[in-house]
Amino acid sequence: MTIWDELTLEQYAVMIAAIEEAYLVDVMDEYGMRLQWAKTGDRGRSSNLDDDAKRRLVPHFATVVADMVTRNWIEVREPNSGNGDDAEPMTPAQLHDALHDPTSWLGTLDSTHRMVMLMRTDEWDHFTAGIH
Repeated sequence: MTIWDELTLEQYAVMIAAIEEAYLVDVMDEYGMRLQWAKTGDRGRSSNLDDDAKRRLVPHFATVVADMVTRNWIEVREPNSGNGDDAEPMTPAQLHDALHDPTSWLGTLDSTHRMVMLMRTDEWDHFTAGIH
C-alpha cells in the first residue's frame, strides 16, 4: 500500500492539481470526475458538479487543502503571472482568505476569479520517492 492508496478522493484531487501545478479552480472538476468514475466505472465521464454544488463544497475543500499545507505536502501561491515560481507560498492569513473565497474555486463566476496555484513540496516528493 502506498500513500496514494490512503488518500481520500478529495485529497487525491488536490494532489493531482498540485503535481500538475494547476489551480484551485481545477480541483473540484478533478474531484467530480473521479467521483463519477467511482460511481459508474466509466472513465470517459467528466464532472457533473455545477457552480452551486462547487460553492457548497468550498468549506470542505478549504479544510482539506489547509490540512495538506499543514502536513507540508503542498504549497499554495497566488502568482502575478501564470508561473507559481514568481510568488512565495501564502502566509496562514493569506491562505485562509484564499481558501474561503469562492472566486478561488469557481472559474465561471466572472472575470475577477482568483488564480490560486497549488504546488507539491519537496517533502511530498521525498515522501513518495520511488512510488510510481
